Amino acid sequence: MNDLPPPNGGPLPPPDPAETPAAPAGPFASPRVVPYGEHPLRREMISREALFVMDRLHEAGYKGYLCGGGVRDLLLGIAPKDFDVATDARPEEIRRVFRNCRIIGRRFRLAHVIFRNGTIIETATFRALLSGDEQAARAAEEAPLPSRRKPFAADPTYATREGLVVRDNVYGTAEEDARRRDFTVNGLFFDVADGAILDYVGGLDDLEARVLRVIGEPAGRFREDPVRMIRAVRIASQLDFAIEPEAYAAARENAAALAACSHERMYEEVLKIRRCGHARETFRRGWGLGLFQAVHPAVAAAMQGEEGEALHRWVDRAFGQFDRWRAAGLEAMPALQYALLFGPFIETEAAALAAKGMGAFEAAETATASVLRAPGDLTQIPKAVIQDTQRIMAFQGQLARATEGSRYADRLRTRRGFDLAMVYLKFAASLDPARKPLLDRWLSGPIPETDWSADPARKGRRRTGGRGNGRRRR
Repeated sequence: MNDLPPPNGGPLPPPDPAETPAAPAGPFASPRVVPYGEHPLRREMISREALFVMDRLHEAGYKGYLCGGGVRDLLLGIAPKDFDVATDARPEEIRRVFRNCRIIGRRFRLAHVIFRNGTIIETATFRALLSGDEQAARAAEEAPLPSRRKPFAADPTYATREGLVVRDNVYGTAEEDARRRDFTVNGLFFDVADGAILDYVGGLDDLEARVLRVIGEPAGRFREDPVRMIRAVRIASQLDFAIEPEAYAAARENAAALAACSHERMYEEVLKIRRCGHARETFRRGWGLGLFQAVHPAVAAAMQGEEGEALHRWVDRAFGQFDRWRAAGLEAMPALQYALLFGPFIETEAAALAAKGMGAFEAAETATASVLRAPGDLTQIPKAVIQDTQRIMAFQGQLARATEGSRYADRLRTRRGFDLAMVYLKFAASLDPARKPLLDRWLSGPIPETDWSADPARKGRRRTGGRGNGRRRR
């Protein structure tokens, strides 16, 4: 693979094995237990909703542990995005404990406990370790999913011949659940009953060493769920952690396995990257591992061509812009994200179509759809997002053609999408000085307030247990 290093520094090399602590050897007979008072996590750091769920589970005779990224972030002094709970109660038992509960999922059924303020606490039953029974794995490829009419039908865990998990409803113990998780720093539990932290996988040591380590054999875990590679890069970038060498090498070797993932899920993962506050660093690390190239092969091919350096600088700057918005408490809608990231690719294709006689407006719309739906791209972008991106890109030609002070220019200022088109123009002018006169001309008049309330990809209920994480929408 021809890796083109991004401007302002190339992809990060894998960490030096000599500086990375060794992985924990063998299964733990019992967890490392850190009693309350010997660690910084306190009940008052946890949302009232998450505490309510865990306390009610204990009162009903079940275990209720805070788990995953919530424990990790609190130990690092970071405000968690949300709080998740793990329990030995089955989904139907959780629903009997909470009236405000619904069971979701077919690959792995879990419970959402819903509160009147819109907060949702995701509550999952401990999962068992995957079976190594190859015969059962092969049989699973022809096994139907459980009937929607029988939501509590037995649904065992199976993997395809390639190792991809397709069924995930075998329940187990807390230790098994910890070992089923992706990274050691995400395998920690906080027991609200006595305030202790339970560590079955060596996550506390890796937190202290600031190392992101895969639980188990990295290549096999990445084949089970290839999206773990993208998650590894994003989490390591957010936490400023090193990816341990074996996992780094496995991700680089298995980037092509991302093609087996759901395109809808991949779309959600790339949105998480752009909203995480460390999108530029995630992009740079992902490029170094070949992950960006696997997700967006057509765009990546152009970035490795004759104009590759300029295109790479544009994409890198776009990711940096997402980070600046995030730091300011703003969030760009997906259509604007796609316009900023892939604008030059769209403009190049639109110019080629216009040279063949296609109208400028139609060329921009056709080129946008072609780039966002390029063959081999692994993201399934919603139609509404594509249409909004088309509007932003088609507006650029209209802005260039309109005469200053004309009625046409006045009408453009009142059209839907003008504000987003101006955001794109400002960004493009920061990289292309030739657009600066056009930008200055349009900035001399009024620009309407940007309205993000109609963003089609952000409708629905928020799933969060964090406090005070509301953000203004740009």
